[in-house]
Amino acid sequence: MMKAKPQLIKSQDVFFPAACLAAIVLSVLSQTTRMGWTPWGHALIGLGHAHEMFFGFVLALICGYTLGKQTAVKMRLMLLLWLTARVAFVMAPGTLITALLTVLFALWVVRHIAPRYLVAKKWRNKVIAPLLVALFCFPLGWLLLSMTHWPISPQNLMQSLLVLLIMLMAFIAGRMLAPAFAGELQQQNYILLARVQPRIEALILILPPLASLLLLHPQTHRIAAVVLLLLAGLLLLRLLRWQFWLCWYRSDLMGLSLGYLWLICGCILLAYALSTGHYQPAFMHVITMGAIGTLSSMVILKYLMPKRHVPAIIFYPPVLLLIAAVLSRVAADYSSQRNAYLIAAVSAWSLAYLWVLIQWVVTKRRLNRSV
Repeated sequence: MMKAKPQLIKSQDVFFPAACLAAIVLSVLSQTTRMGWTPWGHALIGLGHAHEMFFGFVLALICGYTLGKQTAVKMRLMLLLWLTARVAFVMAPGTLITALLTVLFALWVVRHIAPRYLVAKKWRNKVIAPLLVALFCFPLGWLLLSMTHWPISPQNLMQSLLVLLIMLMAFIAGRMLAPAFAGELQQQNYILLARVQPRIEALILILPPLASLLLLHPQTHRIAAVVLLLLAGLLLLRLLRWQFWLCWYRSDLMGLSLGYLWLICGCILLAYALSTGHYQPAFMHVITMGAIGTLSSMVILKYLMPKRHVPAIIFYPPVLLLIAAVLSRVAADYSSQRNAYLIAAVSAWSLAYLWVLIQWVVTKRRLNRSV
């Protein structure tokens, strides 16, 4: 008697909606606690907020994009472990078991992700494996930092992680935009010569790890700033060579292009902060809210309807809401009405992911009915 094949589940169907929920719940809970409206979310204030947005929200996004198909049992256990780690951080922050839950989840997931990229032939694809290993090892680094006396501040560790995320986002967005622009322009009888742009992509994959290492020590921050400016210039050059403005009528491609522009702005602002010492949390949010938010929402929406005509209206709300979120968050650091702008930023951010989540539910129900 033949054994039944185990049921396989796509990671996008599990971790993309989980990431959307995390984006909404963690941000709202952090802000309501800061305002004194929620009595038990103090773990999400300050560095705790950064901890959960990176190790909870962002790692869930990466899992959704890279983990691929897994058995239903394994996927559900991974989701349960991720959720348990999130709840544990809110309810019992600073405990060893809480930190170990996040570390265990990260190491378990990267064990399944990294081998998929190691089999690549080109080094530009193969380098993503050590990048993912490094990203998923940051929770372990955070744990060791809290237990030892390493000469590395948590803020420097988070900045180092952020630069590696820029590298990953630039790679993923580039691999999506290059063929999309080429195909769209080909329909206009226009041949796009600059597609992947391997030399520029190679530099984009080399500079961030260098900047990430330089960010770990304050004495090398100015050198890191120069590296980040070079990175911003390369990203801008690559985007301009794609001639993205010729596809202005494609709201999905314009959304991805805007996310790419947020990456460039974030690199420039972070370089300015490192070179002058005038650090503002808003600079980091240009990358997290602007780049990560815009790129992830576009990727999730495009995954829902890859082969069907997608109405432009689907992509406009999250793009516009995330623009409002970034501008409000930046204004909060330079205004006497800080709380009002923070509330506006969190509200816009949460509504953007609520829109994505609603589209997810509606589309999945429609597909299930048609089966």
